[in-house]
Amino acid sequence: MIINKVKIEGFRNFERSEINFNDKTLIIGSNDVGKTNLIYALRLLLDKSLSERDIEPELTDFHIAENGEQSESFSIEVYFSDITEDAVLATLKGNVSDDGESLFKLKADKNTLEYELLIGSCPEELEVVPSRYYLKYVNLRYVRSRRDLKNFINSEKKHLLKLSQTNLAEEQISEDHNEMAKISRGLEVINKRVARLNYVKDSTSVVNQELKKLAYSNDDYSIQLDSGAIKVNQFIENLELGASSSGSKITLGGDGRNNQILLALWKAKSQREFDPDYEVTFYCVEEPEAHLHPHQQRKLADYLISELAGQTIITSHSPQITERYSPDSIINLINRNGSSKAASSGCSNCISEAWDNLGYRMSILPAEAFFASCVILVEGPSEKLFYHEMATAIGIDLDFYNISILSVDGVQFEVYINILDSLEIPWVMRTDNDVSKVPRKPEKRLAGVNRCQNLAKLPELPNVAETTFAQDIVANGTWQTVSSTINPLGIFLAKIDLENDLALEMENELKQYSGKDDIHEAIKFIQLRKAIRMREFLSAFKDQLPNIAHGEIAKPLMFAIAEVSK
Repeated sequence: MIINKVKIEGFRNFERSEINFNDKTLIIGSNDVGKTNLIYALRLLLDKSLSERDIEPELTDFHIAENGEQSESFSIEVYFSDITEDAVLATLKGNVSDDGESLFKLKADKNTLEYELLIGSCPEELEVVPSRYYLKYVNLRYVRSRRDLKNFINSEKKHLLKLSQTNLAEEQISEDHNEMAKISRGLEVINKRVARLNYVKDSTSVVNQELKKLAYSNDDYSIQLDSGAIKVNQFIENLELGASSSGSKITLGGDGRNNQILLALWKAKSQREFDPDYEVTFYCVEEPEAHLHPHQQRKLADYLISELAGQTIITSHSPQITERYSPDSIINLINRNGSSKAASSGCSNCISEAWDNLGYRMSILPAEAFFASCVILVEGPSEKLFYHEMATAIGIDLDFYNISILSVDGVQFEVYINILDSLEIPWVMRTDNDVSKVPRKPEKRLAGVNRCQNLAKLPELPNVAETTFAQDIVANGTWQTVSSTINPLGIFLAKIDLENDLALEMENELKQYSGKDDIHEAIKFIQLRKAIRMREFLSAFKDQLPNIAHGEIAKPLMFAIAEVSK
């Protein structure tokens, strides 16, 4: 049994949204876009730690539109599929379709602040039910993002001890009783030794003297610090977790290590609780990366994906965790016109094929781009260096605008654009004006021009004479005609490439850097070791970069700023 879809109307961030889920789902998105509210919508129907009082609606639960109007009602629908568990089928009875599907719904009214729970095999067959009676067999386990690690660890530890105790065989129970008796006798010995401590005797005698002053009946009454008053079970439950490394005891750890201990305890406890024939459990962890080093974040993602025996739903701001998830398992929440929605309706295989084309090239950079408000796609590291330095030189903080620059490094632009479109992340691109020889024909293909035409969904231009070069495309007006059509779409075509175009706008600086009097020789010089020499050039002439802020090369950067500012 899995959650395959959630529909939300009029609830908090969500005016109207339909969101698909996968077996292992990652929810990403900017701050305040509604990740926690989406999880809370699920919890209202599935989290047994929330009481009936907790799920009663409040005025703040009803969506407020950009014009200030508040929804008169809200509804949350959770769609389930693949229901095969006997206990669940027996509990839900006729509310499961022949295809193993069911639907839970909560709807609330703003005027009365009353709510109804409904269950059915489909939207047309919903019936009101008096309570979340199904929680014994269908429920969600939740770990919040802002968690008190120490208290949570102690709570999970106690629960795990109780669960383990109930799973013992008769022989093990007998063994434990014998050991508990020994521990009880040991506590009595400790009690006698504690009583002999001088500062203990002194402190208790002072209290006893004051007690006698309060009432005659206290003359024969005295108090003492008594470890024997602590029950053995209580003594064990109050034990704190310790740690050891290479046989030596060490302190338990900082927040990062404690966060790992918490998740390990939580998973161990869940394993003890979980009976696949008896119940269905969904696992939800908010921001599991808290306090963890990037390498440990990747390890944690693998752990959560592979180790929990049930559907898992994770929220995260971590690129390291994001890169471990299949793209069709990522929900990117975005805000449009004051309401939150999921890009491409959530988990979708519309980008799987494009993602597969990335192959081993998938790295932290495209994962980071998933969190961007706009992505600038460029040919390679030289272009990336240039636009970063250009932004700094003209006082643009790319982090403030949440803009990422990604070099495709030989991968087709289309691969990245398909992924970004599916996640509804705006993009801008700049590509070289490549002109390539057609094999076994006396002609050339306008590779750069047609790359842009294809991305703009425009017809390709025909091949040209084999004597044609990029400079000729500019001279005969083709470059200008194409640019006027594609630039408004965020697609920018170099006149030739970065180094040649830079020579048109910073000729003197390029000659000075290279020590060449001929501009063509200067271009060859910087192209010989592109990234290294581009870095040196930008470092030497960064103060001159604002002079070309309104030129052709800077247009993609300015377009991205305008896109985000909208």
